[in-house]
Amino acid sequence: MATESTSPDIAPTKEEGLVIRIRGGDPVAEEELVNTYRRAVLLIATVRTRDRDAANDLSQEILIAVLKALRAGQIRESEKLGAFVQGTARNIINNYLRSRARHPESDLATVELRASDPIEQLESSERQRLVRQELAKLSIADQQILLLSLVDGHSLAEVAHRLNLSHEAVRARKSRMVKRMMNKFVRVSQKHCL
Repeated sequence: MATESTSPDIAPTKEEGLVIRIRGGDPVAEEELVNTYRRAVLLIATVRTRDRDAANDLSQEILIAVLKALRAGQIRESEKLGAFVQGTARNIINNYLRSRARHPESDLATVELRASDPIEQLESSERQRLVRQELAKLSIADQQILLLSLVDGHSLAEVAHRLNLSHEAVRARKSRMVKRMMNKFVRVSQKHCL
C-alpha cells in the first residue's frame, strides 16, 4: 500500500487553520470566527453608520457574507483573514451608506428640528466627524477597549479578561486614548471660539 509522503510544511497560522476548518464544514470554527470578529465588526459599523441598530444588522450581514465566502473558498490568502473581514465590512457598509444617501429617511418632526438650528446641527456633525476620524486612527485593540468600556459599559477588569490583557494595560491604554481625544477636542473647541 502506497502512502503519501509528507513534507515538513510549516504549521498553518490560527487564521489559516480557521479558514481550513470552515471550508471543511466545521460549525465550531464558524462560531469561533464570529466570536473573534463580532466586536471589531460591530465597532466599525457603529462608527461608520452612527446608528447602533443599523450597525447590529450590518455586523450580522458582514459575518454571514464572510462565512459564505469562506465556505465557497473565495479567500485567496487565508493568513490574511482579518484583512478579508475588514474589507468585506467596508464594502457592505459602503453599500448601505450609498443606499441611504439615495433614499434618505426622515420624519417631519426631525426635519423641523434640524431646520430650527442649522448651526447646532453643523457643529454636531463636525464633532461626530472628528471623533470618527480620531477613532479610525486607533488600533483595533484600542477601539475594542473603548467600545467595551464606554459603549457597552463593561468594567476594565472585564475588558482586560475579554482581550487577554492585563488590567493595568487596559487602564493605561484607555486613559491615554481618552486624554488624547480630550486634548484634541479642547484645541478644536478653542479654535472655534476664537
